[in-house]
Amino acid sequence: MKKLCAALMVLLFSFALFPLFSETNNEDIYVKTIPIIKIYSHRLGYKIVYLNSKRQLASIYVPMKWFEHAAGKAELVTGNDSDYPYFSIFWKNGKFDFIRIYVKSDMADPSWGVLNDTPDLAKKFDIDTIKLDF
Repeated sequence: MKKLCAALMVLLFSFALFPLFSETNNEDIYVKTIPIIKIYSHRLGYKIVYLNSKRQLASIYVPMKWFEHAAGKAELVTGNDSDYPYFSIFWKNGKFDFIRIYVKSDMADPSWGVLNDTPDLAKKFDIDTIKLDF
């Protein structure tokens, strides 16, 4: 009986302390996953071409500096999954937070391309956020 009481006391005590150690998360997170038509690599980053909801081609630019550290704004995942290439974009509380890009590891795959330099290209990669054309 003493063991049962002790176990019950430990259980009640842990339930009493649970709210003190649990973190309440009131952040509103939204994720959208979109197939990639073509991804172009460049020394400044990646240009991603995708179909928007109107079935028109749209593109976004992802700067290379977003990949530089673990808590950056972007992550590149390579593999050979049949669903690749696609990207998932995350918004937190209505603002762009993170993009994860899933691409074929073989850069000879037709989904890959090389982006040529143009005079205004640096401006397209000089961004702090992504705005999707839905």
